[in-house]
Parts: sequence; structure tokens; C-alpha cells
Amino acid sequence: MVELAKRGHNVTIYDTFPKETSIPNYHEISIKSCFSLPSILSVDQMSGLSSGDFQSISVIFEFLPSREEIFNCEPLRKLFTEEAGNYDVFITESFNTDFFFMFGTELKTPIITFHSNAPLPWHLEQMGLPDNPSYLPVAYLSEPTDVGFWFSLKNAALHTYGLIMYRIYSENVYRELASEYFKVDRFAMNEAVKNISLLFLYSHFSLNPARPLTPNVIEVAGLNIKEPGKLPENIEKFINESKHGVVYFCMGSLLRGETFPPEKREAFLYAFSKIPQRVLWKWEGDVLPGKSDNIMISKWMPQRDILAHPNVKLFISHGGLLGTSEAVYEGVPVLGIPIFGDQRTNIKSLEANGAGELLDYNEISKEVVLEKIQRLLNDPKYKENAKLLSDRYRDRPMSPLDTAVYWTEYVIRHKGAPHLRTAAADMPWYQYLLLDVIAFIVAVLVAGLLIIYYTTKFILRAIYGLICGGGAKKGSSKSDKKKRN
Repeated sequence: MVELAKRGHNVTIYDTFPKETSIPNYHEISIKSCFSLPSILSVDQMSGLSSGDFQSISVIFEFLPSREEIFNCEPLRKLFTEEAGNYDVFITESFNTDFFFMFGTELKTPIITFHSNAPLPWHLEQMGLPDNPSYLPVAYLSEPTDVGFWFSLKNAALHTYGLIMYRIYSENVYRELASEYFKVDRFAMNEAVKNISLLFLYSHFSLNPARPLTPNVIEVAGLNIKEPGKLPENIEKFINESKHGVVYFCMGSLLRGETFPPEKREAFLYAFSKIPQRVLWKWEGDVLPGKSDNIMISKWMPQRDILAHPNVKLFISHGGLLGTSEAVYEGVPVLGIPIFGDQRTNIKSLEANGAGELLDYNEISKEVVLEKIQRLLNDPKYKENAKLLSDRYRDRPMSPLDTAVYWTEYVIRHKGAPHLRTAAADMPWYQYLLLDVIAFIVAVLVAGLLIIYYTTKFILRAIYGLICGGGAKKGSSKSDKKKRN
């Protein structure tokens, strides 16, 4: 959005996380007060949100905006009542919030959506993407590369489960909301979905499993990565003076490192005290009990700039998408501790590329943490693989940001670019799966077999009748002759 404004577009953004900008044609309207945002939770609390693949899908539907939040949001009401035609394009997230597609329809603009991962099962339907569970993993499948019978079975089950959950908890709910909010037929949502011109995915084939994409689906992973800035003087000095390099430890912005249970915190403290490297630990508390001399703590750290420093040897992370992409871009091996959502998938992708390892939260102990850290630091294959992955990730005809801007402007120039949309996106499911064709072929084959069967039966009966009937007549004539004699 900021880049579009820098390039001369007049941008209006309704945002739950507004930020100050000095760009005159960038207009930000805060809707932070309209929606309940997730509070910062402990690691233990969050780890209970996704105990498996099916739970990872289910948790998606726990984050639906409520009717009250949508209906009582005055800024959105104002947007809805604005005169249609004021905008060239409407951009919104595509997660489980299809209700907002209706704004694009009401404003009579093309719709561009974005999703921060590989496509979810309902995205495949909406965009007409090829779908084959035998090798195309569901976005939150924890083992996306182990292709085989059990993978296909589990993947197909997850795909079906995701679609059922989406139908029940998202699509039906939003149809009713849209009908009431916009005073339209409850099936108007179907037409809104057909109005989607483009879907941006925060994924890339160099890291994520490769999949066939239609022209209206564009990968832009790395969109957030900017040129690194200058580090704060104390952090730069700490990194530069480390003879053996630095380990950077951060659990993101939602998860607080200080909420680790004492035994798990002590496991990391023990491991860090046994390695020669220095450690930068994003720790939100004022003190870190038991901290060794090689650890620096801070409530906030410039992650992008730290990972870009050549003396950083390892990134310990929860596997969040943006941090993972920054590590991949800079070729830094990752020790991932996935807690919920797509984090396990992200770390599994790194493992599949040999650029990281997964540390299960429930298996954290002094011995396990130390062994994994030492292996990632001392085995050169992890750094070599991370560098190879970085080279592939960076090797593109245009930067992710330039790609996103180009295709956004393409949609504007071509009035929604409907030619990018494949016929599959608007097909009924039974036509897409060729069930009507299969049914027709089966019907023709059955009819043909029945015709052959009854025709053959009729012919055989006729032949039998001629043979047996003729024999009977011949026998009776001889008998008559004997009687006459």
C-alpha cells in the first residue's frame, strides 16, 4: 500500500494497526476500536491452540469477526455509503473473511486479495486452482513433503475437513451477514467471489512445495523484506565483538519469551551457557534470572537488521512467516519451535531444504536444546543449504514488491483483467471433477452393454427357435408319414 502511494496512486487503507506516514496521498483510517485484537498470550497458552493438523485447520475459524464488530464499525459504514466508482481497485485479505469481498462489489471495483501462506482449500475453488491431494499439500499440513499413500490419505481428509469447516463456520455465516448488512440476496456472496481479479500468496516455490498456479494467482513471498538498516550501537558492538558468532533468539511479537515455563527457560539458559557464541534474546521482562555473561536481552530488537549481519550464525524462532522469510533471504539456519498456525509447516519446509530443524515444544529439555543448537552451529551443511536456499529465494525477474505493484496496476489498467480467470473458477464442483462426464460415459457404456446383451439374447433366441422349431416340424412330418403308411 505504501509503495503504491509512493508511485503516485491515491491510497486509502482501513487498518487495525495504523502507522504514521508522511506520504500525502496515503490516507489511513483506523478501525482498531472496531475489532477485538488478540492479546499477548503465554507460550503455553498458545501451544494448546493447535495440537495437530486438524486442530490447525479448526483454529482458523476461531478468529471470525463478530456481527457486532462489523455492524457497529462506523468507518466501514461510511465506506459502504460512499459513491461507487471512487476507487480503481479494492484490496482485502483472503483468509476466512469473505464478507469483505462484498465491499468491492458494492463499490463496483475489481477485487484483489492476499493470503499469508500457500492457498487454503477454499482458495483453490475461488480461484480455479488445480487441486490434487495426492501431491498438493494443504497449507497447514505438518509434513508437506512426505508424498505417498498415507500423505495422500491424510491430505485428502484435511482438504475435505477444511472445506466442510469453511462451509459451516465461514461461508454460511458471512452469507447471512452480507444479506443483512448490504440488503442483498444471501447468495450475492457467490457473485462477489467471482469478482476477484487476483490473489497474492505469501509463498514461493523455492521454499514451499511447488504447485501449478493460474495466471490470477501470484507468489510474492518476501514482500516485507527491505534493505537492512544500521543497527543500534550497543547491538552492533555486541555482534561485532563476538569471535564465534551470534545466536539470535526471538519468539515473535504475539508470543512473549518471558512466558516460557521455568523448566523450559532454564533449558535454553543451560544450552546458551555451554556454547562459545554470544546470544541476542528478545526478552520482554526487566530481568532474566540465571542469565549467563554471553547473553544480551532486550524487549525489542531490529530483527531484519540483525539477521542481515554476517556474524549471525543461527536464528531460534517460533517459525513465523515473516521471520522465516527474513532468515531464508539472508541464508541463516533456523531452529524452529512451532506453537500454532502455519509455523510447523514453515519449519518443515526449512527442514526439507536442509536449512533448519524443528524443536517440538513438548520435548524441550536441557539435553535436547543443547544438542540441536550445537548441531546447527557446528555442522557446515546447514549453513551451506541455507545459502543455496537463499540464492534460489532471491533469484527472481522482479522483486516481490515490484511484482505486487506491477500486477495491481495490471488489474487497474485492464479493468479487472477478467481474462486472467480460468473457467474452472466458475464451474460447479461436479463439472470440475468431471463427475457429469464420468456419469455420461458410464451411462453410455451401461446402455451399450445392455443393448448388446439384449440384442445378443434376442438373436440367440431367434436362432434357437429356428433350429429347434425346424427340427420339431421335420420330426412331426415323418411321424405323419408313418401313420399314413
